[in-house]
Amino acid sequence: MKPIDVGIFLPIGNNGYLLSATSPQYMPTWTLQRDLGVAAEALGYDFLFSMSKWRGFGGATRFWDFTLDSVSVMTALAASTRRLRLIATMSPPLLHPVVAAKMAATIDEISGGRFGINIVTGSSLAEYDQMDVLPRDYDSYRYAYAAEWLTVVKRLWTEASVDFDGQFFHLRDCVSDPKPLQTPRPFLVCAGVSEQGFHFTAAEADCSFLTARTVPETRALSNRMKQIAREHGRAIKTATPMLLIIGETDADARAEHQHYVQGLDRGAIDRLYASYGGSSRPSAQARIDRTISSAAFGGQVISGSAETLANHIGFLVEGDGIDTILLMFPDYRSGIQMFAERVAPLLRERGIGALTVRP
Repeated sequence: MKPIDVGIFLPIGNNGYLLSATSPQYMPTWTLQRDLGVAAEALGYDFLFSMSKWRGFGGATRFWDFTLDSVSVMTALAASTRRLRLIATMSPPLLHPVVAAKMAATIDEISGGRFGINIVTGSSLAEYDQMDVLPRDYDSYRYAYAAEWLTVVKRLWTEASVDFDGQFFHLRDCVSDPKPLQTPRPFLVCAGVSEQGFHFTAAEADCSFLTARTVPETRALSNRMKQIAREHGRAIKTATPMLLIIGETDADARAEHQHYVQGLDRGAIDRLYASYGGSSRPSAQARIDRTISSAAFGGQVISGSAETLANHIGFLVEGDGIDTILLMFPDYRSGIQMFAERVAPLLRERGIGALTVRP
């Protein structure tokens, strides 16, 4: 049986990942995050993941105008769960590496060695403008900055004292104790998809989060990432986010999805497009096109019966495919239960070890 990791992309922004006035509308309360984490652990999920967002996109739904802090939420979940891996998002421009290293070691201690970091160099730099924290011309060297930041963090996790004189950071006899519980270090994730992003992820991270429109495109990205990692003398896991709409039949699920598409928040879409560089960045246009067609942000939407979803995921992960899936739902409380009860058993029947608790 091929084991895969299945995680929950926590809805720490209001309304989750659907930019629609006709999708469920809710606030990202701590109670919701805690309840989802406890339920996911009981159902056999493998990890929880949370994004970092500092400014929303407005519109009729005020999409992501209300967000919780990723690191704070995962710290609280470290004390509320016992088994799940917990991945928080950190952005190098916002956290000095000495601060980040200490925070990560602390959460690793609280969780008993279950903490990981998703490194985001700044996919939407506009949200940082309000803080005036970005160095001049940061976008042109963001991965060089992140690589130096991570070098400092890794050394602080493993060395008694660090002297460092880099381009961006300078440390003299710098100490950070205690060290993380995990050896050799906490789990690292990155979702960079540019050429620089691919090589940074392949060289530094343990897992690459990849987003594409179709299964063949996703598998192609996964193959490319694993090949680049081999060129760096490393092995890497690949993951993809997906928003599942589970219906009794394919027609029911697709009708529900179309209902959300009809409620698309055009005002939020316009702000989202501008924040990602607009027409000056072709990748921004591709991302917006995907969002308009699906009413979802952050992953492809898969709608259908349990059998259809199991077939889709099976094609994605079988063989040397994707290793990890990160799930989103319109209604998380019912969604995580439905996946566990209806979809995961079908995956296990075809030899894919989804939601099988492993040490």
